[in-house]
Amino acid sequence: MTNVQVPNRRDGRRTSMFKRQAERDEELAKRQREAEKKAREAAEKKRKEAKKKAREANRRKSTPSPSATATATPSATASASATPVPTPTVTASPTPTVTASPTPTVTASPTPTVTASPTPTPTPVPPVNDDGTPSHRFRSQADFSSDQMDVDNPVTEFLQTPQTAVVLKFFSRDLEFDDGNKFEIWSFESENSGRSLPGPTLRPKEGEIFHATFTPSKGAHTIHWHGMEPDPRNDGVGHTSFEIGETYTYQWQAELGRPGDPNYGAAGTYFYHCHVNTVLHAQMGMFGALVVDPTVHPDYPVSPGARRAFVDGPEYDIATECILVPYSVDARWHEMDHAAGLSGEDVGLNRFEPKHFYLLGGNLADPGDTDDRVWSLSTIQANVVPGERKPTLLRILNANYLPNRMYFTDAEGNPAQIAEIIAHDGRPFRDTSVPGVPSPPCSAAGYPLLTSLLSFGAAERYDVMLTPPSAGRYELRVEWEDWITGEILAKRTVPIIAT
Repeated sequence: MTNVQVPNRRDGRRTSMFKRQAERDEELAKRQREAEKKAREAAEKKRKEAKKKAREANRRKSTPSPSATATATPSATASASATPVPTPTVTASPTPTVTASPTPTVTASPTPTVTASPTPTPTPVPPVNDDGTPSHRFRSQADFSSDQMDVDNPVTEFLQTPQTAVVLKFFSRDLEFDDGNKFEIWSFESENSGRSLPGPTLRPKEGEIFHATFTPSKGAHTIHWHGMEPDPRNDGVGHTSFEIGETYTYQWQAELGRPGDPNYGAAGTYFYHCHVNTVLHAQMGMFGALVVDPTVHPDYPVSPGARRAFVDGPEYDIATECILVPYSVDARWHEMDHAAGLSGEDVGLNRFEPKHFYLLGGNLADPGDTDDRVWSLSTIQANVVPGERKPTLLRILNANYLPNRMYFTDAEGNPAQIAEIIAHDGRPFRDTSVPGVPSPPCSAAGYPLLTSLLSFGAAERYDVMLTPPSAGRYELRVEWEDWITGEILAKRTVPIIAT
């Protein structure tokens, strides 16, 4: 006899029941989240109103009324409520009388005399729960991250006249990459840059006052000057200052370098990016290169057509200066909205799984038409060393969330030590082995840091002088690694043409 499996209707009903229960639970959780959000908004509104009332009350208390104005005469000491009269007798109220004698002695009635000392500001009392335990304003890091101060038009304090200024705006549009794929990109644009990825390269100088006026849209944003150290209001981190609703002018001054001193100077490669929902907004494209150039020091003049990497650093050829920006795209992230994940919900921002890998950048002296396109690196032009021209400087900025390895090779793929590292994260490599004496750059000290391999991670920057010994083709191969398994996820190669 053959056994036949008969569907159990009770199992089907039970499955359907569980499904309905799960849907009800999800709906209940959604309503609870909405209720908590409204409660937080109401509490915040109430807190702001209370703070405003407290400020107004303190202002009224600190402003003396006409009846409390003390009037002094040569023969009388003023009390809190003294009123000038023809006689030296001052009446404070219908009951108590204060008599002013020719000496500074004041006779008070048994009723306490009111003094004119400022009313002390009451000590804030921390909020408590119904059971008397302390109440924390934020229940979680997600609450804290989503409850930053949003100011429409913050005031730039101690505003000064800038030597370098730029006006930046936010843009959002689909941009096509060099492999034909299109993704929604958010980034910055200036009057001269057009809408591109990365945002426009900004180049202030050491010692100059720098202004960046930013007008965001599609929600609040900031600009964080990654690697620089302005005051908190101008650092662009919403957690320590504010998020911008309409417009704000960032102001800061890069520190002047001193020859031979590793403790001074800001010249080097940095970058700027939005610091609101940072991990998402940076992936969406809200970043750009920030290059701080040195001011020419009289002891270190500069050759025509060249620039120094830092105050006493090596000279490089301006015409072939290049920037390389590794970047990768998780297409799922580019479907999210401005505040995804900020209310504590799991939208997957802890899972970065890119399938598209790019090398952004190009020649800094002549980037070409960057309007409405992705700025992609296709070739690096390098000068032969030694030669008639100064070496080529390659600036490297990692705007990618995965570890990268970078290999310099000859045309056959053999390692070629043609990369001299001169700075990392805006800090020059110097010989600091002898305390109390000037610290020259490593190359000037006799041991240039030559390599054929670089390994680095997110947000790291390198300044590299290219030193090909002869004309011809070299290659730069970039690999993306899985940050957990170490698996090589992608490789891209760019030719280096030495002339």
